Amino acid sequence: MSVEEAKWHFGVLSFAGTGHLNPLMSLSLELVLRGHRVTFFDKPKAEARVREAGFEFVPVGEKNDSGKEKMRFNARSMWSEISAMRSNLAHIQHDVERFLEEAPAAVSRAGVNALLIDEIALAGPTVAQLLRLPYFIISTSVPHRFGWRCSSWFLGYRYSKSWLSWIQSVFLELSVTRMRGPLCSMLDEFRRRPGLGSVRTISKDFPCLAHIGQMPKCLDRPRRPVPKDFHYTGPFEWRTARPHVAFPWHRLDGRPILYISLGTTRNVQTELLHMIAEACEVFDLQLVISLGNRFAPDSLADLPGRPVVTKFAPQLEILKAAHIVVTHGGSNTVFEALAEGKPMIVIPLAYDQPAMAALLARLHLAEVLPVMRLSARRIRRAVEKILRDRSYYDAAQRIQIMMRSSRGEALAADLIEKTLNQQIVSREAVIRTNQGGSSLENDLEISRSVLGGVR
Repeated sequence: MSVEEAKWHFGVLSFAGTGHLNPLMSLSLELVLRGHRVTFFDKPKAEARVREAGFEFVPVGEKNDSGKEKMRFNARSMWSEISAMRSNLAHIQHDVERFLEEAPAAVSRAGVNALLIDEIALAGPTVAQLLRLPYFIISTSVPHRFGWRCSSWFLGYRYSKSWLSWIQSVFLELSVTRMRGPLCSMLDEFRRRPGLGSVRTISKDFPCLAHIGQMPKCLDRPRRPVPKDFHYTGPFEWRTARPHVAFPWHRLDGRPILYISLGTTRNVQTELLHMIAEACEVFDLQLVISLGNRFAPDSLADLPGRPVVTKFAPQLEILKAAHIVVTHGGSNTVFEALAEGKPMIVIPLAYDQPAMAALLARLHLAEVLPVMRLSARRIRRAVEKILRDRSYYDAAQRIQIMMRSSRGEALAADLIEKTLNQQIVSREAVIRTNQGGSSLENDLEISRSVLGGVR
């Protein structure tokens, strides 16, 4: 079979959050349409969504979790804050340990021969190295490789008034996303058993074939130089119909819409939603709030101005009608808002969100409000500023035009196929040079096997 006809079985090592699954499913769909096979390896809670999208799924990471400690904390207690910090880090370590125990065997049994690894799936490169599988790193948001430097220190995303809560967030960010402290030690301990080096040297010992970012280059700040293996593609567009989401369309009254979506993973407090609703009472706007399944809509029936509150909203349709978008800075909502040319108010809560907010503010696409100093007055001022200043809309529409023709998922799939095929060609050329003669065909089959056994 020619290199051009080679078909691969991709394994996807993702993170269960919507902002990670959605773009990875978009990229996977593009690969399936090209004749490849894709299997997701994730926690069981992601299975229904992945299978509904038409992909194969193997559950990993929650074996023997029935006894895992469930803890609740009183936010007013200093010792509870410290216990919560330790528990959160222990929970992350537990997840990584379970994944490392189960994923290598699961990936091997499935017959996967190349991996697509979410940048924050911390155990992914170790799994690839153990199995000697070629792999690609996928950044679904601001690439952490470039640093999330404009995070908590600059924007102050700490929600709680407790300084210990802020310290907890910073400590978890350093431990998890920057691979410092106990998490790095745990990974290194695991890697020593099969004779692998430190996780910090994996980029030299067993590098990815390419690092692909769905963030459009026009949104990023200038970088000198961009690493040779890094590639901007633009957002991975979900080209099939999304699951139907029930929505009370009859409640929309014709006023301009201010759409509020603060993501699905962080623990947003209802106080924040009350603040936003109170701030917007003075404007001729209708608020639509998507809760991300955190609370029952009925529990927020007393919000000022009687906004439309739902567990989930049909986001693409609402964004087309929205005038302003209030978001936490998650990549899904940001990219989809920009695809519709909508300016934003960004209230970053954690991890990549402050870095995303800083990029949006730099290009005059958003007003950024640090949660640590948030008030209804500050929110009101930000809404008024965007309503009065047409330049926010002009900036958003310029980015919309630049993003419109990107088709990031197609560019990413092109790159993945091209890179894998180049690996086959290079290895076969070496074999022809060094071996030659009667055993050539057998050697070529060996080379394909080393690369993961393409069909």
